[in-house]
Amino acid sequence: MIVQHEAQIEPSSRFEILENLEKLGVNPEMLDQLSIPALNHLLKTLQKAASSSSVQSRPGRRKSHELSRVVSPADKKILKALLSSTGGVSSLTLSKELDIPLSTVQRRRKRLEANLLEMSYTLKVERFGWRTATLFISTRNGMTAAVGKEILSWKDSVSCVSRTMGENSIDLKADIVFKDNEELVETIGRIKAIEGVEKVSWTEQIRAVGHNNNLISYILDKI
Repeated sequence: MIVQHEAQIEPSSRFEILENLEKLGVNPEMLDQLSIPALNHLLKTLQKAASSSSVQSRPGRRKSHELSRVVSPADKKILKALLSSTGGVSSLTLSKELDIPLSTVQRRRKRLEANLLEMSYTLKVERFGWRTATLFISTRNGMTAAVGKEILSWKDSVSCVSRTMGENSIDLKADIVFKDNEELVETIGRIKAIEGVEKVSWTEQIRAVGHNNNLISYILDKI
């Protein structure tokens, strides 16, 4: 009889093992004294227990422990530093400023950026002579989705379209770019001409008053 064993790819470094253990809810800072074989054994044991628990759980039941897991004090420090710097700070700088080991910063930063942070580049269109405005659109006859898709297909003026809800008749929010008032009026006219559009209003940001970084601390401190 030939017995076939399924090939398993094991973590190849201490960093990778600790990263996998952290995903299972283990605080890696408590494992500094363990050797790589001991860490591997612990990881396999926990993975086996997690797999067994998953099989016994009811089908369709979502696991929420990964996202609702308590954020550690170190995580909060890293999050605050990243958000205040808009992500443009090196892990080495964070390690020095927060007095956290570089390997810990690198590991936790990777997980936080993957699960809790949204990062994207935004083109400063005003540097090229463009202006931006937000349009608020009311629709009728259940045409909201169709109207939104039509507006989003305009590659020459629309950057983003979102569905909205609240104590008003606004169904869609569209962010647009334009060169001058004449182009703005033209875009609004095009939207009003779409079947299902009832009303369009708009607003243009003149300047930012400021950013409330205290809100970030408030939210993180409540976790």
